[in-house]
Amino acid sequence: MKRIDSNTNGWNDYELIDSGAGRKLERFGNITLDRPDPQVLWQKTNEAFWHDADASFSWAEKGERWKERSKFPDSWIVRYGAVAFNLSLKQLKHVGLFPEHEPQWRAVAALCKKEQGLRLLNLFGYTGATSLVAANAGAQVTHVDASKQAISILKENIAQSKIPQGSIRTVCEDAIKYAKRLIRREEQFEIIVMDPPAFGRGPKGEVWKIEERLAELVALLPPLLSSNAHLILLNGYAAGYSARTFAQLLERTLDNRGGEITYGDVGIVQRGGTSVLTTGIYSSWQR
Repeated sequence: MKRIDSNTNGWNDYELIDSGAGRKLERFGNITLDRPDPQVLWQKTNEAFWHDADASFSWAEKGERWKERSKFPDSWIVRYGAVAFNLSLKQLKHVGLFPEHEPQWRAVAALCKKEQGLRLLNLFGYTGATSLVAANAGAQVTHVDASKQAISILKENIAQSKIPQGSIRTVCEDAIKYAKRLIRREEQFEIIVMDPPAFGRGPKGEVWKIEERLAELVALLPPLLSSNAHLILLNGYAAGYSARTFAQLLERTLDNRGGEITYGDVGIVQRGGTSVLTTGIYSSWQR
């Protein structure tokens, strides 16, 4: 096993402008957002950066949580190469994109361009950044998420990105239930991506608690992997586990598969390279 932290410097349509006092200031396209982040224990670099934020989010028991400037759009487009993401302020502090995964998008795209037609399974796929990037690079994607809203946004992103019809199979289902169904069908994949939350609910009220179900999910991986398998990515957020714990879980599950296990923090480099905001952890298996 090898520790390699995964950090993004952003791209044309995204940057972490500043962070401090429990908050982060980000630019998504031409929209600047001020959001809370518990990892930010330091002080802001420049208070002036924050004055022109287009919207700011604050936790509250009642009333609006987002405070927007006048004429704020219902949604807007952020691009990553040929792929487009529809963003909005309708999902609490989340906007429909986790930019810290940009290095993973690059790695997946490189594999899919090198070998056309790879099959990718994206569990807890949210609004589909990895699915879109993979399909755009030539993969056949199965995208699974329990949220009807996330699936609806994914379909908008597919249309906006002009992804070829049939390249992404969208499934609104509990991840473990659907993975077991795939095993019964003897479907297999060359790439598997998993972004499980600490807690969630399936479309039929199924309860997902990472401390109770992650090991069960990872145990399903071997029969889902093809003989030509290339990559597994497992991400984590606010679950209380270390990246090394994730890595050891993958290692013990895949001990007869060969390949290399890496793990580390996932983060975003702030403008100017002055600091890195850690947003989660990951582990990967690659062959």
